[in-house]
Amino acid sequence: MEANVFDLGKVRRDAVVTIRLDAMANVRLLTEVNFEAYRRRQYYRMHGGVATAPMFKIHIPANAHWFLVLDVEGLENLPLHPRVSVEPEPAVLARGRAGHR
Repeated sequence: MEANVFDLGKVRRDAVVTIRLDAMANVRLLTEVNFEAYRRRQYYRMHGGVATAPMFKIHIPANAHWFLVLDVEGLENLPLHPRVSVEPEPAVLARGRAGHR
């Protein structure tokens, strides 16, 4: 099964990526440079891991252009039906609102 690739675009640090899946999957959050290395099957750095529950959350560690890759390599080959959302971290929103009066 092919990997599901999501181009998240430029995302700010502390945003939260929420992934909802119907089966276990490998979840890789990659910067643009690391995504290109992943595509070329070279050494790359990632954030994420194996999603064993229907919902998996990852905090964005830095301001950058991000890609999310989902696959079942080494896992049972079941349909994932992924649903992905990116939202600012709630604490960041609360701090931002407190400063505006």
